[in-house]
Formats: sequence, structure tokens, C-alpha cells
Amino acid sequence: MAGTFVPNRYRDTYCGSLRRADIGRQVRLAGWLAAKRDHGGLLFVDLRDPVGPDADLPATGEGMAGTTRGDHRACIAQLVSHPSDAFFEALGRLRPESVISVTGEVVARPPENINPKLLTGEVEVRLASLEVLSSAGVIPFPVEGEGEVGEEARLSFRYLDMRRGPLAERLAKRARFCQLVRDHLSSRGFLEVQTPILTASSPEGARDYLVPSRLYPGEFYALPQAPQQFKQLLMTGGVERYFQIAPCFRDEASRADRSPGEFYQIDLEMAFAEQEDVFGEVELLFSQLVSQLSTKTASPAPFPRIAYAEALSRYGTDKPDLRFGLEVADLTGSLAGRTELPMFAEAPKNGQAIRALRVPRGNERPRSWFDAFTEAAKSAAMAGSWLALPGGGEPRGPLSRKLTADEAATVARTVGAEPGDAVLTCVGPSAGSGASVPLGQVRSSLGRELGLADANQLAFCWVVDFPMYERNPDTGAWDFSHNPFSMPQGGLEALQSKEPGEILAWQYDAVCNGIELSSGAVRNHLPEVMEKAFAIAGYSRERIERSFPALWNAFHYGAPPHAGIAPGVDRLLMLLEDQPNIREVIAFPLNQMARDLLMGAPAPVTPAQLAELHLQVVPPRRA
Repeated sequence: MAGTFVPNRYRDTYCGSLRRADIGRQVRLAGWLAAKRDHGGLLFVDLRDPVGPDADLPATGEGMAGTTRGDHRACIAQLVSHPSDAFFEALGRLRPESVISVTGEVVARPPENINPKLLTGEVEVRLASLEVLSSAGVIPFPVEGEGEVGEEARLSFRYLDMRRGPLAERLAKRARFCQLVRDHLSSRGFLEVQTPILTASSPEGARDYLVPSRLYPGEFYALPQAPQQFKQLLMTGGVERYFQIAPCFRDEASRADRSPGEFYQIDLEMAFAEQEDVFGEVELLFSQLVSQLSTKTASPAPFPRIAYAEALSRYGTDKPDLRFGLEVADLTGSLAGRTELPMFAEAPKNGQAIRALRVPRGNERPRSWFDAFTEAAKSAAMAGSWLALPGGGEPRGPLSRKLTADEAATVARTVGAEPGDAVLTCVGPSAGSGASVPLGQVRSSLGRELGLADANQLAFCWVVDFPMYERNPDTGAWDFSHNPFSMPQGGLEALQSKEPGEILAWQYDAVCNGIELSSGAVRNHLPEVMEKAFAIAGYSRERIERSFPALWNAFHYGAPPHAGIAPGVDRLLMLLEDQPNIREVIAFPLNQMARDLLMGAPAPVTPAQLAELHLQVVPPRRA
């Protein structure tokens, strides 16, 4: 760990640095009382401190007996006190997690007491003095040991959770991550710029967090969902390459890979750049982060490029996990004119597609598993069915009774199914490859259940060629399907000559192992193109000027072409650390209900505070 240790009155040595070579040294240590043991009148105490820069451990990797910096065994020294010591009884009364400073001599442990599981296991400190810096009460859960602690308790007492070790190590890796990002991007000519936290509310994207103004009654700031407009304004201002590790705020629901409320992203933008320029920079950055912070194997650059429509068709999602095959197959052509089964025979005439997925060893699955799939397809207004292929005997499942032997063989051959496998089929809209989506959800589950996805692999890819617009199912109007500030492929001519549903945008997502890490785009920097693009989505020129005044005005004074992206810090770390949810890589996260259990937020404020802000709380109506 980089750094310089500066001794002070509390300590002159870190616990984890003590070795046999220190025998005979007088040391001063400080830390938390981790455990006590009374052995025949002698009092043995484990003293724990954070692993310091003088500890004999690499910044990453393993030390003796498999210890790492996130392991308490890397930062514990054993202290020993005799009954004759003036502080013996006081030390014996201290509860675990009390904070002490001690002095003493480093001595060799008796051979029978050497602990090979500790880096400091060959020595102990014979105490000469004790100073109690802080007494601990009864702790709500054990800090030492490997017992499971519920997430609610861990979030409510996050400072205790940090002392348990693994979380502290992940926070240290997060710091190294951010430093690597800054060093790398700065070396590539990017300028770090901080953009405002208090800004104007935007009508696009997720729900804003609003901040009432005391000076301007009835008016509000908004916390930025992203520095989108500011970074585009930096491009128009002549900052050719910009980045920041940016805090973003969105009032949206929690997921395993999404933190409610706030998150951080590596926000970057490049002037005089196209899509491939952004890809090249991000691939370099990701390669650096993986090589420096992970032992996983990453996709070599250039990462695969997959069109949005192709991703939906082959994988049933625009966030494909490429660590395994098991792709969705198209049966539409294989069965066209070769079956009398109405569900399949009439699909092409109705603008529908027939998609299928092989389920390895699917014949072993119960009927209820297949029924759950057909119900999921039905709830999505599609028709699902299945066919199981026993190792011996006749096929089973609804399709076994409706398809001829030749038709069933065609289905099995098309998806590569073997005896013992099963085949799921889905009939649904061919537009947007909708028929593949229910199968894509099953594919993702199978990848986890069957261990098809290599946990040591990071399979990066780019999903490109997103549609510029999509139909609003409620109103029938055209909405932006991705980022409204994106440049349409074909520019103004495409907007004027094509149907909105046919227009593709210069938009792209960075995806890894089935998780979207980032969205980005080549930006729309031309006022006439911006006006037409927003008009299709129902925006008048006046509404554009009112909603995005800074961008609209800036683009009239000479804006360079520019493009950018914003990979999520938390999601990247979650992947690098192989953590199941994003809260494990954040120091003080909100829980799944968007509550801060540590600080008690959100919470009511006083009537005086509300009056000062010219606000009044309206209680929700009771049902």
C-alpha cells in the first residue's frame, strides 16, 4: 500500500507489520480490542488496526496462510499482560471493540503457541502500559469471525461492518479504481472538470430530486441525473476532452445492479470524435482497470460489436452475456410451409416470428418449470410451448402431440438439441425480435443455474445501432427510445425521409456479463437536426428552447461534433469484485427501499424549516 507512516503519540508501528525480526523492539501500538483470552492468569489480547503502509503485505493478492488485506489476520497483533501489571484488571474489564493504545516489547512466542494463520503469529507484545482511548458498549453483532450478519444490521451499523474487513478492502479497491481512472484519462489528454450539483430540472430521463429555493419562493433546483448538458457545453466551450467521476441522482427503484438515489459514473466526452473514437478510449480504460484490479480474464480489444436488433434476436436481450452460447434460434423459416400446427403455420402471415431455445438436460425438469415459462410468455401476449427429448422413449410435452416426427426433428436439429434436452418455443412479434425476449430471460437463468458462465471471465461487448424512436404503447406517439440528445444515423435527411421506427441512432451501450455498464452516443450538435428530431417526439421549437435553453443557444454559436459515454463506477466495481449486489461496493448505501438506515433519512423536517422554504406538506390521501 502506497504511503508514508508518520509515528505519533498513539502508535509508532502498525500491528500487522510485526515479525520475528522485531523481537526486542519497544513498540507503541493502537487499535481496537478484537478478542481476549484468560489462560492461567495471563491475559492475551488481540489488537486489530487497519493494515498500514509499513505492513509487509502487497497492495493486492495474498500473504502468508492465504491472508489478504481484507482479512483480519493481516492486521492483528497478540498482546500479553501479567496479573502484576497495574492495568491488568482494567484491561480485563474492557469490552470488545474498545480502542486502546499500548506500549511493550516484542517477544518470541513459545514454539507451542506459534500461530501459522497469523502474519504476526511468531511474536507477541509483552505489555508495559495501557491507555484506554474509548470504551465500547455491547456491540450489536460480532465484528470478529465469519458469521453471517443481516443486511439491515450491517447498514444500520455500517462503521462496525467496515471493521469486519472485507468491506474495508473493497473501499480501498474503490479508491485505487478512482485513482487509476484519473491517472489513465489524464495521460490520454482528458481534462477533469467538476460540473454543478444544483441545476435545473430536466423533462427527460428518470424522476428528478428537487431542491426548493429559499430565496425564490416556489422555484426549485434539481440534483443532476447526469452532467449530460454540461459536458456538451464544455465541448462547445473548447474543452476537447473532458472527464469527471461524477455523482448522479435519480429518484428510481433499487435493483441488485442499481443503487437508488445516487451513484457515480466515469463521465467523459470528446470533441471532433465519432463512435469508434469513444470505443477505443473506453477499451483502453477497461483493459487498464481489469489488469490492475482483477485476476479475471477480459475480452481483448476491440470488443465485439452487436447490433441492437441482432442482440434481441440471438440473446433475447440488449444486455447479452457472451460467456456462453445457448443462443435463441429462429424457427420461422425452418417450419414455414412444413407444419399444419396453426400456432406455427400462421405466424409469418401475422407478422410473427417463431423462436426457440435449447434447454440442456431439460428433460429432467418438472412440468411446473415448463408451465411457468408458458405463463410468462402468455403474460407478454405471446404463445409459449415446449418439447422434451428423453434419452429413450417418446418425446413429451405439448408439442410432442402436435408436431409430426419430422417436424419435431427439425425443431431439435435447428436448436442443436440432443437426447435428454428440451426445447422451448415462443411465437410473438417479429418486429423488435419480441418473440426472443421470454426465451432470453430463461437463457440468463440457465447460464447461472447450469454454471455455463465462467465466473473468471469478463465478456465485454458493445451493443450498437439502437432505434432512435419507439411507439408509446399508451398514446401511440413516438418517444425517444434512448438518449434524446443523440445524432440520428443519416442526419437530417433520415429524419425527413424515413419513418420514425426505421431511424437508427448513433447510440451504444457497453455491456459485460449481462450487465449494462454504460450508455453513450454521438451527440446531436446541429440546431436544425435537433429541432426536427424533437419535433418527431412531439416537441415544438418553443418547448425545446424552454426545456434546454443553454444547449439550444450554444449550438447556434458553433458546436463541434462530439461523442461520449459514462460507465458506472459502482457497476464496474461490482463486476471486478464479483459481488452479488451493488451495495457491497459502496461505503454508505441506501437500502432497497431507498432509506439510509444509518443516518435515518429521509426524515421529517421542522415546521420552521418548511416555512423558511415556503413549503407545506400535503399528507397522502388514504385509500
